[in-house]
Amino acid sequence: MTYIDPHVRSNAEKNGIPHVSEDVISERHALANAVHGDLRQAGLPAYVEFSSAPSEGRSGVRVSVNTMNGPAGGVHVEWNPGESLTGAVLGFMEPDRLDLPAPVIEYGTRVGSLMDETIKSTLALAGFRTRDASEINDLDSGIQVAGRQPRQWFLVHILTEGVLGLITTIRSYDLSGEHPGARTGITAEEKARLTGRGIRIVQDGLHSLTDDDRQELASAFRRLAGAMHSQDMARRGFWAADRSPLELADELCLPQDKPLAMTGSSTTPAQVLAAAYLALLGSIELTEHSIDEGDATTITHTGTLLRRLEQAPAEDRQELRRLLHQAAREETDPAHKAFTSGLAETIAQTKQGD
Repeated sequence: MTYIDPHVRSNAEKNGIPHVSEDVISERHALANAVHGDLRQAGLPAYVEFSSAPSEGRSGVRVSVNTMNGPAGGVHVEWNPGESLTGAVLGFMEPDRLDLPAPVIEYGTRVGSLMDETIKSTLALAGFRTRDASEINDLDSGIQVAGRQPRQWFLVHILTEGVLGLITTIRSYDLSGEHPGARTGITAEEKARLTGRGIRIVQDGLHSLTDDDRQELASAFRRLAGAMHSQDMARRGFWAADRSPLELADELCLPQDKPLAMTGSSTTPAQVLAAAYLALLGSIELTEHSIDEGDATTITHTGTLLRRLEQAPAEDRQELRRLLHQAAREETDPAHKAFTSGLAETIAQTKQGD
């Protein structure tokens, strides 16, 4: 597909305002469509406007592609208010009128500012890098979308789910012989040993987080633990439901005593969770005698995490790969280091060729 007529492109280059290549324009259109899709999914009335078919007078979030080569080029997003508000504002801005500070103009400005902040927050949550268009050109308004970035909230969610799931499964796995047909071999002490390292990594890691990140991680644990408990209640009823995930969330959110000097590093919740997740998997896989190979495979099944990643953007998968490899590099136990180094790549590579 040709986006810019060759004659138009040639004239633009002669006038010193060249267009980017057709391949780059195609990438910008793909980005614009992705932005449009995520804004619509969030419930915002978004539409894509092409230079060949302007949508004058249409209200909502306008997503457009600037094909020019330079900082101002790219994908732009701007809020268009309703036609009545636009007409009222423009009416008060006619040259022969002197009452520019009219309330309707102030109202229009405030509406635009509020909507721009909402759009920016929505795009950031969806994993897009944004900046105010005025940072590039004082005369521009709205938002420029620079590309995709990993969704940290998504990574925290799936890793929190993994850590909670592994610990809960280990603690509830019945090989004690208390029930008919159950096998013997794993005791409460051994369960504590299998889960202890991962729990300590989370508790110790809380000291290296900012106050906001610490609260975010605690909220993630409690939110997902509540969801696990609710699912069990739906299956087994209120009185029979397993409350251990709720207790586990509280346990994980209690940091161990650490010197004051341990606080204030740049660690993120996702880094803490990635290290804990690999530590738990390593403890299970490397244990001897307590759990046979079949039981270990059942406990460490990572299908949920892999399913979460299958539909995720490449940026999310690449960031998870980076987090897991970083955790593997920082592992100090030789046996765990060898295991986690190989496992990190296996878990993270859910799709090939991205």
